[in-house]
Order: sequence, then structure tokens, then C-alpha cells
Amino acid sequence: MSFLIKNKLGLARTGIIKTAHGNVETPNFAFVATHGFIKSLKEEDYFSLAPELTISNTFHLFVTGKHKEIKKAGGLHKMFPLKNPIMTDSGGFQVFSLGWGKKHNIGKVDKTAKNPACVQPVDKSTRPPARDVSKTTCVAGGVRACLPTGRLEKDRNPVKILSDRVIFTYDGKKFELTPRKSIKIQEDLGADIIFAFDECTSPLHDYEYNKKSLKKTHSWAKECLKAKKKNGQMLYGIVQGGIFENLRKESSSFIGALPFDGFGIGGSFGEKQMEEVIGWALSGLPENKPRHLLGIGAIKDIFIGVGKGIDTFDCVIPTREARHGAVYSMEGRLDIKRGVFEKDKKALDKGCGCFVCSSGIKRKDLRILFKENIPEAQRLATIHNIHFYKKLFGKIREAIDSGKRSNLKKLEKHYKF
Repeated sequence: MSFLIKNKLGLARTGIIKTAHGNVETPNFAFVATHGFIKSLKEEDYFSLAPELTISNTFHLFVTGKHKEIKKAGGLHKMFPLKNPIMTDSGGFQVFSLGWGKKHNIGKVDKTAKNPACVQPVDKSTRPPARDVSKTTCVAGGVRACLPTGRLEKDRNPVKILSDRVIFTYDGKKFELTPRKSIKIQEDLGADIIFAFDECTSPLHDYEYNKKSLKKTHSWAKECLKAKKKNGQMLYGIVQGGIFENLRKESSSFIGALPFDGFGIGGSFGEKQMEEVIGWALSGLPENKPRHLLGIGAIKDIFIGVGKGIDTFDCVIPTREARHGAVYSMEGRLDIKRGVFEKDKKALDKGCGCFVCSSGIKRKDLRILFKENIPEAQRLATIHNIHFYKKLFGKIREAIDSGKRSNLKKLEKHYKF
């Protein structure tokens, strides 16, 4: 279990994460396999596509009881069976997604905060500007910013977050996760890379909420290190701190000083400030260990992360969007169900080389399958999007290894849509 940096281009780098189930060339992408297997694919698709890395969901495998079956089978690799390296998240994202995220109908990236700088304190002694607590506006900037802590706490969070545990209500039942329990489940799942349990805060949480939350995340990180018993797994700590510079830097220094095998960058972002936040989050981390950007996978954000030194990413974008009829091509993201593709005889993407494109399936053909609600449509779109993302990351690695900044910039411009 190790990480080797091969080449650098500014802050961007290529490398190899060596795991018990094979090597992962970086930068790379972990395709989401929530329950252990990528949705919509057949077993033969999985092995022909050969994803270098997948990530499964500890929370969902826990609440469905599948983690017990997987443990009995000898882990995720033997249950399915799989050959690629696997990550499992800790359940920390569900603290947000089933809690404040669900309550306030927001994802981890807030696309409405057009002037997030107005809510960023620059050091520990400063605080966000005064707010009109009756509205989601920052008085100083006149645009949407963080909801004040007081307002959030008046709302009822569907997830109960305590100092030492989190209690979820899911399908009418109560489930409890602690740092130790999260690690134990992930050890039973047998993933190659596991994550510390943390609280993923909302983009609408203000400075005081993030500061309070950060204390829990840091305490839980130490508990996770103590709880880890199994060899052959890499344990990543997670940097939090929301959109606040000093909290991100504080968390980076604290987590970076602990004996983790790698690090995840978690929590929420403002869309306009992602590059800054990633930079703050990486500032205190040792350079010789891998960095993973949790839950981020839009192509423009991938280039931002790579440029700052991120090694791996995960996101539902390529597979979830495929199941809803969105396919990726060098012409852009195509909503294949639209009428404009009714007579389109082009391949999904010229020169793609995936099974779907090379077998002669045209855009109009895939559109018919989606319009008639034939499950094969989801399978074919998923195969194509996975191939597209794999090809993208291969080109990114080539550009970095070339040692020429112009090659990476040219590639980024080519994929900017």
C-alpha cells in the first residue's frame, strides 16, 4: 500500500496508488457503485470497461443490511466478484444529504452564491459581515450567502448530529453511526481505500456552524485512526471547513499532521470559488500522500482539481446522467432524448471507440430506446460515459507527463463545455 509521484507539471502531478487489488494511475476517477456494482451494467460490461477505481456507499450498504452479506462473502471483491481497487466512503456525506441538504434542497455546490467572498473571514479574528437574518442575503454584498446559524438551528434537521455519533431515520427506522462503527463496516466491506467519518456541512452553513462542526470532524478523525484494526487498507482523513479560508487551512494542518495514508477534501463549495477552497484545503497536507476530491466530477471542476494537485475524484455525474439520457461527446453534453436527435445518424461521439459507438449504434437509435423506456438505453449510455471519462483522464495524464503546460491548457480548452 503506497503512493508514488511520477511527474509534476506545476501543482498537477501523475502518480500510482498501489493497492492490494492493483495499481491506480493518477489522476483518475472513481465511478460510483453505490451498492457494490455500477448500476445498469452487466457483469461482462464491467470487466470489458475495466474501471480503474470504483467507490461504494457505506451508509446504504449498512442500512440495507447488505454489509453483513458482503462480510460473510469475504468482502466486496469476492461478493461480486471484482478485480479493480475499491473505495468506500464513510457515511459522512449522508449526514448532509439526508439532513440539511434535504431540508434546504441544496447540493454540496451552491451555484447561487455569486459573491461568496463577502462571507469569507480571512483569519480567526474576523467574522462574516452582518446579515439580515430574515432573508438569505448578505447585507454587505446584496447576494445570496450563508444562512445564519440561528436560522438553521430553528429548523428541524432530519439527521440528529451529536458530539460522538449521528442518528439517521431511514425508511422509518433509526440507524446510528459512530466513527468506530463506520470504520468497522468499511473494514468488513474490504475496500482498498476507506475514509474517516466526518460531518459534511451545507453550502448554506455560516462560519460559526462550520467552526463548531470542524471540532467534531477532527475529534472523529482521531477516533477513526484508533478504531482501524485491519491491515491492507488505506485510511484517508477528510479536510472540512466549508468556504472559509482560515477553517480550511486549520483543518488541512490538523488532518495533515495525523498518520493517515491519504486525504479527502470534503464539504461544500461555492461554484465560483472552488479553486480557492481546494487550495486552502491542500495547504497543510503532505505532498507525498494521495489527495481525493469527494463528490466532484463536472469536467470543468476536474481540470480545476488536477491543476491544484488532486489525484482522484468521484461523482455520480457520468453514470447517473447516463441513466437519464445524457451522454458526453466532444460536441458537449447531449440530452439524447431531445427531438433534435430524432434523425441524427452520427455516432454518440466521433472516434470514441467504446462498445456502443464501435458497434454502429447511432444517436437516433439510442434516443428511440430511451423514449420507449427500454432498460438497454441506460446500459448503453452508461458504457459510453464511463469510456468517455476514462479516455479523458488518460489524456490528462499524458498531458502532465509531457511536461508542457500548453498541452494541459489545450486539453482543458478542448473539453470545456
